[in-house]
This record gives sequence, C-alpha cells and structure tokens, in this order.
Amino acid sequence: MQQKKKTKKPMKPVTKPFLRGKAVDGSTVKSMILFFLAMLVMAVGNLFLSTLLLWDNMWLRIIFNGMMLLVIYALFFQGGATKGTIAVNQGEILYQRKEAGKPVNPKDLAACYHPLKGFIIGLGGSLPMLVCALMLAAVAQRQMSGLGALPGWIGTLQRRPEVGAALSYYNVVEPMTLEDALRVIVRMLIMPFVNMVGTADREGLLTLEKLSILPMLLPALSYGIGYQQGVSVRTQVHTDIAKGKRKRAKKERKQRQARMNKEPEQLN
Repeated sequence: MQQKKKTKKPMKPVTKPFLRGKAVDGSTVKSMILFFLAMLVMAVGNLFLSTLLLWDNMWLRIIFNGMMLLVIYALFFQGGATKGTIAVNQGEILYQRKEAGKPVNPKDLAACYHPLKGFIIGLGGSLPMLVCALMLAAVAQRQMSGLGALPGWIGTLQRRPEVGAALSYYNVVEPMTLEDALRVIVRMLIMPFVNMVGTADREGLLTLEKLSILPMLLPALSYGIGYQQGVSVRTQVHTDIAKGKRKRAKKERKQRQARMNKEPEQLN
C-alpha cells in the first residue's frame, strides 16, 4: 500500500484583541477634507482622461471607462483599508496598555477602529458633491440640440443689414444657468459613466443626471468597505508572523535532531 501523504493542517487565523473607538473622533473632519480633495482630484482626472476614452464604438467605451472606474474605486478602497489597518493597530496597542494597567488617552481611544467610521468619512467628504447631484436631479431637463456653427464665408455677408438681422440669433450668448453649473460639476465627477452612455443619447444622459447621486456614492462606499478590511489585514499580519515563527521553530528542531544523530556516529 502506498503511504498517504501527510497534508499540512491549515493554520488558524491569529487575532489579537483591540479596543474599539468611536464612529466620530477629533480627526474625522480632517479625514473628510482629505476625502473631499481626493474627489476633486478624481474630477480633474476624469476631465482629462475621459476625453481620451470617448470612443465611437459603444463596447469600447464601456470596457475602457469601466476599467478606469475599477482603478478609481480600487484606490479609494485601498485608502480606506490603510486607514482601517492603522486604526486597528492603534486599538491593539491601547489594549495592551490597558491590560498593563497604564492610562489610556480618551482621544487616542476614540481614534481607534469603528466599523462605521470609514463610511462616515466618505459620506462627509463627498457631501458637497452629493448636494450638487440632488439639486441637478431636481432641475435637470432634456438637453436640446444647439445651433450649428456658421460657415466661414457667411461672415462677410453678415455686414449687410438684411443678412445680419436674420443671423443675429447666432450671436446671442445665453448666460450660464444654475442647471448648467451643476451639470458641469456633476459630469466631471461621473465622466466615465457619461462616456458609457454617450453624448448622443440625450434621454440616457437625462436619466443618468437624475440618478447621478448613485454613482457619486460609490467612492464613499469603496472607502468605507476598504476601511472595514482593517481587521482582516491585521489578522493576516499576525497569522503571517505566527507562520514565520512556526517555520523557524521547525527548522531549529530539525537542526537539533541532525546534531543529535551526528554525535553518536562520531563517538563510534
């Protein structure tokens, strides 16, 4: 009979206790401001990069703009995971401090991990954009086609009174309305979605503007979900450390056994 191969038992996850903080602490407002600035950077990046991804083919637009969105949300997710990991690590340190009978600073304790903190930071940081999205949804109307550009040779004819009066409407510049200003802000923030719909689909763009608050929430949700991964990240760190210790201990046992087996041979 063939001997059964020994299967290594999977190592159980190693966790360390930590103190939980509050959903809002002294650094929450600062974190919200940083998140708001990150949203502005995203908007500027959308403005420059999305113009390069405005393909005529619908499937190309969806694929490349979808990849761009995945990168954006992954960055927010990673930012939240980093923040959550630091918060859990601080909770572990304060737990050890408390167990040792040392005093714990309430401000430091409040800054420790709380499962809702990431969502609060994300929603608070994107609040101005969400307000703009709600206002646009309330006033948005289907955009009509504008006047086309006049041919260059028409310019000389406009000097004639009978021709200039007929074409005077082309020279009228309409002032920017509140709807126009809100549309610029919102579209910069959700430009990849605008590209997916396509500028020619006016009904689709109107629907997107009415529902723009939903894609506007995705960065905050990505950040909040990433923040909650802080516990898993610290668990993986402790597990990897324990694996390393177990490997070193196993290696040392083998070395000791080899030395013990070698010593009797030398005596003989």
